[in-house]
Amino acid sequence: MDADQVEVDVPAGHARHARRVIAQALDAWGLAHLSRGAVMVGHELVANALRHGMPPAILRLLRRGDVLVIEVGDRSEQVPEIAEIDNATSISGRGLRIVTKLTRAWGVRRHAGGKVVWAEIAL
Repeated sequence: MDADQVEVDVPAGHARHARRVIAQALDAWGLAHLSRGAVMVGHELVANALRHGMPPAILRLLRRGDVLVIEVGDRSEQVPEIAEIDNATSISGRGLRIVTKLTRAWGVRRHAGGKVVWAEIAL
């Protein structure tokens, strides 16, 4: 495992694999105390990429100074948006709201052939 970066491909149907990768990386970096939130954020971004993008998703974790960056790339140019939800009847659509609450910032970088959705968690 690189000292400051981990990258793995996550094929369709294997979003849960992201949870293990994130937890293992944080443990190796001595950041296990961030696992709960980081695992939720990373899993949500990977699940969105696999559900709405074009698999495989590419999960990248970067430890940079005072921040953990979680990046998830896919080959779709469709940009995620925070969904309008009706709390009484909606059974999905809360994922990016969770990402917003658990991170200091998140966004999207488009590139030729797809996009990367990123999120930053303060160390």
